[in-house]
Amino acid sequence: MVSYGIAKARAMANRTDWNERTEITMAVITWFDAEYEYELEIENEDRMDDKEFIDWIEKNAENLAKADAEENETIFEGIDRIDFKEDYIDDDALFDEEYENACEFEWECMTGR
Repeated sequence: MVSYGIAKARAMANRTDWNERTEITMAVITWFDAEYEYELEIENEDRMDDKEFIDWIEKNAENLAKADAEENETIFEGIDRIDFKEDYIDDDALFDEEYENACEFEWECMTGR
């Protein structure tokens, strides 16, 4: 197994945008009834890529808002807007997770597990 430092240096050398990329982490659907506006936050828990997440939200926004209206015991009238929130991708954390998994896999192969 390559040492942590060497592996990370190699990974960082292959990316010019280390810790500079962003991803959509949440959508905020603003919907309304006869009297109020409501905000429904939907997190990108499955880490879909941006296009896939945007398409999924736009396709399902009305159904999600109607379900939220039912929860709030009101009547859905329409969607005002959909906003998307972005965060920086933590390449360090992703690398650490992948390195840990590789080490564990190698250990399991060596021990016959």
